[in-house]
Amino acid sequence: MSDVLAALKPPELAAFYGRIADVVDRNRGSVQVSLAAMLLRHWLENRNPQSVFELEAPEHLKSRVEVLDVLEFHRGVFLTQKKGRFTGGFERWVGIIPRLMGQPPYQKWDINLPLSMEYESLVEMPLRYQYTGDDADKDILYGLRGFQLKSSVIVTATALLRSNKVKINFRSFQAEAHDRYDFEYSEHITVPNPDYGSKEAGAIAPKLNKIVVEHRNAKRLEDAGLAAPYKVQFKPWQVTDARFTAPAEVAPILPR
Repeated sequence: MSDVLAALKPPELAAFYGRIADVVDRNRGSVQVSLAAMLLRHWLENRNPQSVFELEAPEHLKSRVEVLDVLEFHRGVFLTQKKGRFTGGFERWVGIIPRLMGQPPYQKWDINLPLSMEYESLVEMPLRYQYTGDDADKDILYGLRGFQLKSSVIVTATALLRSNKVKINFRSFQAEAHDRYDFEYSEHITVPNPDYGSKEAGAIAPKLNKIVVEHRNAKRLEDAGLAAPYKVQFKPWQVTDARFTAPAEVAPILPR
């Protein structure tokens, strides 16, 4: 596969990436704010790889089915209905029940007091959304692809007198997301060609309505000091959907 951007000098390459951001923004469709365009522009403006770009999570990110599926998984982890997943593929029971039992490394939970817990895992947008996704799917794919979602909850418990179970109430359920905005230099992505149909001198592949962008070009820009990776931090939002916040009954014994 030929790299149509390989011959561009870094300033020309930066201008082309800027035009990509512009065309993505213009073609955002039903999406109110294009994350893909915003984050790409910030990468072009950034010069500090240690910087943090903090912003509000847009509605189309919070409502993605991939995000909701992960929130549902997090609820299961908190309620010890699903095992927590950890680095290296390791899984173990965490959440409320080990705390009710006082199973190390957790101290026994005094259910007269509220309990705070956190859990974080990956959300990944499938690459097929380049072709099959709606406007929001494509925007999250192009802007983030994969990102970490952290849930933070505060729960209270009430002992149920007629059984050995306790009723768990979610008093607070917050979510937040973060990512490292950078590129896997050995990969590529297909995007709308901002120069399609252009008669301007220096237009890139104007006969192609889509163009394959090799991410090794992003490294060339970063090496030239014309862009830099950074951390994306989305501010926490309240999760209010009853699918995740409804009360639950648990018994203080680990699932088999």
